[in-house]
Amino acid sequence: MRDDETVETAVVDALVAGATSPASLPSAELLVAFDELAARRRAIDAVLVRLAGEVATRSDGLAPEDSLARAAGHRSVREMVQHRVGVRSREASILCAVADATRSRVGLSGAAIPVPHPHVAAALAAGAIAIAQAHAIVEPLAASGTRIAPDDLEVAELDLVAHACGTDAADDGAPMVPEDLVTVARRWIAHLDPDGEEPRHDDQLAQRYLRTSRRRDGMLTGEFLATPEQGDALEAMLDAMAKPRRVVFEDACGGDSDHEQAESPADERTLQQRRMDALADVAAHYAATEAPRICDEAPTLVITVAEDALHGRADRLADLATLQRSGLPVPVHVAARILCDGFVQTVVQRSDGEPLRLGRRRRLFSMSQRRAIVARDRHCRAPGCTAPPAWCETHHVVRWADGGRTDVANGILLCRFHHAEVHRGALTVLPASDEGAIDADGRAALPRSRELRRRWRVTSAYRRRSRLRASPPRAPMRT
Repeated sequence: MRDDETVETAVVDALVAGATSPASLPSAELLVAFDELAARRRAIDAVLVRLAGEVATRSDGLAPEDSLARAAGHRSVREMVQHRVGVRSREASILCAVADATRSRVGLSGAAIPVPHPHVAAALAAGAIAIAQAHAIVEPLAASGTRIAPDDLEVAELDLVAHACGTDAADDGAPMVPEDLVTVARRWIAHLDPDGEEPRHDDQLAQRYLRTSRRRDGMLTGEFLATPEQGDALEAMLDAMAKPRRVVFEDACGGDSDHEQAESPADERTLQQRRMDALADVAAHYAATEAPRICDEAPTLVITVAEDALHGRADRLADLATLQRSGLPVPVHVAARILCDGFVQTVVQRSDGEPLRLGRRRRLFSMSQRRAIVARDRHCRAPGCTAPPAWCETHHVVRWADGGRTDVANGILLCRFHHAEVHRGALTVLPASDEGAIDADGRAALPRSRELRRRWRVTSAYRRRSRLRASPPRAPMRT
């Protein structure tokens, strides 16, 4: 053993014994210690797999009084592994599955049955691969059944082991993680199976579904199972919308132009929340543009709300803003946001229930006005948000109900999430510091030559109030 290896072993032994702290190690030694401990773990896991296989040999198919697992107080080998190793049921099942795939058995005739996957067994015993990598190889190959010739399966197994060890020339020495190994294994099966992918694809088509139901609090819940190509399409779309990348646009002069990042309100949504919002945006966009028509009417979200409720004067049960289809109540600020958006419809009622007006199904801004706003704003104007125009709504900075004009100077492009935050009062839209304000009618106090400039900035209403404690808080501008 080289001197440097002796030092590495001593450091790792000290870490395991608790005699030294990871914080005391230089970065280079910390990485070396990490790799050494990972190698030790693989070696220990390999021994656990062999032990589990031997326990299975002395337990499976035997009478309860002869079963080693039962004698140890466990109902099965999997349960014994789970309790004695302290892992989840799924991890114990994986360890036992790998043990079964890498051990020989004795058949009913007394003859020895060879190891099903000898190359995986050899790599595991050498500490070259982990249990999860071994399972990612053996599970798909075992599921292929007898459709593939044993010699062909061995070729696939050798290639997958090389990927797992990082010895494949295409891997540049990097071991392949279990998720990628499963994908490569499925490709091998599709390549070697004489029936091809058609039978499996037909089975997947038969299994697909989408189920929805209402919870007691009115929220819609559901689950779905999609085919691989449907899943890729959904994930690609949701990832593109839920993880927007910062974009840079070329201005009219050929230079790069991007919106400012000052006072950027943090988007505290989780990835799952952003994906749900993205799916809702897709549904609204599809309903307005491509969904099938019934009696020449596109699928329309209708919210009924009393006029007094829009002005904060609701005092009756009938004044609540409610969804027409389900009858469930929604906050008034949701109805106010929808009045800005023409892909849904709001029914505003008088106190006696008589409808006063319907929010137009197209946007309140004309198509040419929206194009002008898109040319000016280019994406959602909330700092840090790069949602493209196709997924944005046109917001009236000065409320339409308060006399705000439906013109380019009084409009701003906001994605659905930030639009809702403005109406909720968490964000506010203010005049840009160098471009003045607007008059009572929502007209720009600027020459027409400057009307297409980015005249508005979006900032956190809560943050602004905290900075101006000595002054009355500025009321957020709402539609």
